[in-house]
Amino acid sequence: MPRRIGENENELKLYDNISGSEIILYYRMPTTKERTGFSAGSIKRVRNKIKFKSDEARLIYGQKILLGFRTGDFERKENGKFVPMASDPKDKHYCEDWKKHIVEHAADLIMLLAAHVFDNSAEIDNEDVESEEDTEKTSDEDAEKNL
Repeated sequence: MPRRIGENENELKLYDNISGSEIILYYRMPTTKERTGFSAGSIKRVRNKIKFKSDEARLIYGQKILLGFRTGDFERKENGKFVPMASDPKDKHYCEDWKKHIVEHAADLIMLLAAHVFDNSAEIDNEDVESEEDTEKTSDEDAEKNL
């Protein structure tokens, strides 16, 4: 499947250890300006000291790309009872300030989304590089020959 360029809705399916359930987050791809802002915001230099601010950058930029979530993946208390929450304005469970609730109570998931999109959006596929297993196997065989 090709990478789609532009304003597309993507989804990240993850397993939430806290609720013990699958959660789907909807997000858009970041712009180049957001990618460079994320990188710049992840590290701060003050004189001779470097501070890593990756959690803060993930929270800030994760919020920017978060478009919503699957209805019912989150619940909120209303009149003493837990009710499903929706980010879709057409849904009967729509919560106008849904993003505020997610930021306040599920920041870990926003940071996970940002890590997925900003930190690990691709990997180099190089078949010429030996895997660690192959290297270990070769080393073991060489050691046996020398016995």
